[in-house]
Amino acid sequence: MKLYDFNYFYEFECEYEALKNSKSDVLELCHKMIEFIQEKLKELGKWLKNHIFSTIQEEIQFFKELKPKMVSKIIYHQQLLKIEGSLPPTKKKKKKHYEKELVKLYEYGMSNKEFYEYYRSKGSYKDEEYFVRKQYKNLWDNCSHLISDSKLCTSHDFILATFIANEILEGYLEKKLEELNGNHLINNSLLNSNLNWTASKVDLVELIYALQLSGAINAGNCDVKEIATYFGKMFNVDIEDNIYRAFIDIKSRKTIQTKFLNTITENLNRKMKEDEL
Repeated sequence: MKLYDFNYFYEFECEYEALKNSKSDVLELCHKMIEFIQEKLKELGKWLKNHIFSTIQEEIQFFKELKPKMVSKIIYHQQLLKIEGSLPPTKKKKKKHYEKELVKLYEYGMSNKEFYEYYRSKGSYKDEEYFVRKQYKNLWDNCSHLISDSKLCTSHDFILATFIANEILEGYLEKKLEELNGNHLINNSLLNSNLNWTASKVDLVELIYALQLSGAINAGNCDVKEIATYFGKMFNVDIEDNIYRAFIDIKSRKTIQTKFLNTITENLNRKMKEDEL
């Protein structure tokens, strides 16, 4: 296999997509996917042990773009197998189960915050530090049995693969929560507003959760995602895809968790006191 003969990776993606569409049972699919990707990674590992990259740029491209994308798929299916294999029977417990897994994804990002910010910003100034192989001691504790020595991985390519897998898993978990909540999206044509939300998106999420939990909308018999969709259309802001992650951010605040609600309450009280004067 040649690094810049992309047929290997293209063929892998084609086989992966075909296999993904061949099974309907999620647990059976995960087992098949893990077995398939393990074999492909073994082939890749044999090639990589004896390969010398022509340039630093080639090596960076391999460990930043090509290998993490493949490894992320086995990480995703391993995590999915664990999550769905331990899924509790009741709707309420299922929701808690999925929400707990979302928290884990957030915590992993925060435990690697500096590199996560680098990844999200699409940075490149530290690529040589992160994606070029070096000799390390005790570096591979987080690499699993698939990536076991410094000939096969850099300091951060496995972490990058985990970020990619976690983003896919986050979408899966949010979809499952929507299904459990019976979410129905609003038609885009129903709202056409000139009002714009000018506070932060997290502030709006805080307000939405407060309204939903207080029973102020449909006596609480509606999903936060449905409310978020409506508010998003009304205030011209897209928050549906980030609402669960934003709520985790709110819960993780070290000081005042309900910062926005406290602020608007203080502003209202101040206004009423001023009007009394």
